[in-house]
Amino acid sequence: MRKGFTVFAALVAASLVATPVVMSASNALATSEDKSAVAEPVAVVPVEVAPIASPPQSEACTRKVRVVYSGYGNPNAACAAR
Repeated sequence: MRKGFTVFAALVAASLVATPVVMSASNALATSEDKSAVAEPVAVVPVEVAPIASPPQSEACTRKVRVVYSGYGNPNAACAAR
């Protein structure tokens, strides 16, 4: 048990020491971004907008479960006839 804890503590310490080294190495190897702006004309194409038909109305009452408690809100008129 003690040996396993020692190995685990050594791994944690090694990772804490290695993290700054790895981060600085990755920053050193990274390419710098070019800060110069490039002015280039962009083509603007108008988009045609057309109205679409609304979807057909579904049935007002599609439930197949009988309502046992009737005091929780107003029932739909189409469902009351069933």
